[in-house]
Formats: sequence, C-alpha cells, structure tokens
Amino acid sequence: MPQYRALDKLDRKLLNLLQKDNQIPTRLLADKLHISQPTCLRRIRDLREAGVISGEVAMVDSFALGYGMLAFLEVSLTNQSDEFMREFEARMSKETEVMQCYFVSGEYDYFLVVHVIDMDAYYQFVRRAISGSGNVKHFHSRFPMKRAKFSTRIVFDEKAEELPVRVSNKTGTRVGSKAK
Repeated sequence: MPQYRALDKLDRKLLNLLQKDNQIPTRLLADKLHISQPTCLRRIRDLREAGVISGEVAMVDSFALGYGMLAFLEVSLTNQSDEFMREFEARMSKETEVMQCYFVSGEYDYFLVVHVIDMDAYYQFVRRAISGSGNVKHFHSRFPMKRAKFSTRIVFDEKAEELPVRVSNKTGTRVGSKAK
C-alpha cells in the first residue's frame, strides 16, 4: 500500500523556490521562508529521503551543443509479452539518444523522445536501435518545427493547507499515511 506524506505550505514554497534555482544558498532560502537555516536543511533532507526531491541536476541546452534535431517516435512491438517489453525498455534505457521512453495506451506501445545532432545521426539511430531490434512491428517519426514551451517544474499551490503526496520512503522509516 502506498505511503503518503502531507506537504505543508512551507514544503511547497521551498519546492517552488528550489525548482527555480537549486543553487540558491540555504541561508537565502531560510530567509525567504522565514525559518532557521537548520530547519530549512532538515526540510530539504526530509524531502529528499521521501523521494519528493528525486534528483538535482544541471539543465544543459542540447541545442547550444549542436544537438539540433529532436524526434518523437511512436513504436509498435511485434510481441508485447512482458519479457519482450522489458527487453525493449532495457535497450532504450541504454541508448544515449533516447531522452525519454514511455509505455503508452493507444495505437502504439511506446513513445520515445530522441535527441540527435542531425538527420544522418537519426537515420543511424533508427537503423541500429529501432529497425535492427527484431521486435519492432512499425514506428512513426514526428519532428517538431518549433518548441513553444519546455519546463520541468511542478508548480505547487502555496495557499492550500496541505497536499498529500505519495512518497518512496528511501530510508525505510514510516513517513505517514494518507489522511482519510
């Protein structure tokens, strides 16, 4: 049974601030939240341990590095047994060009976000990873012409009293249960 933790107003404000800039000094975070620095550090630690903060990374602009082509692939497998689907997912997780891989509902089995340098690199990727896999029935590629929006932020309502969220409980300690 999933475990839940209530995010209070401070947790949500803290998460909103960290998603804008996770390099902000803890002293400034604490000042903005009107709490002590040790309390701020404890809240961040608790959010990490609960799996609410799942990672902290530097966002790199792949287009600035010359990776000028993005492709969306819809992929249908010939065999959709658990074994073949796990094998496909494991293969896609090893492909550096695959930025995201989703098992989806609808006509296709998987939706991939692929980032490459150019069309030749995309062709090589498709030949190696998609066409050459032996279990792909068919695939459909789409190429975005313009990125109208891109964000990784989850915007939290800072006014509500509590927001129950499911937690991963990485430490093995009890983190609470969902309010009834």
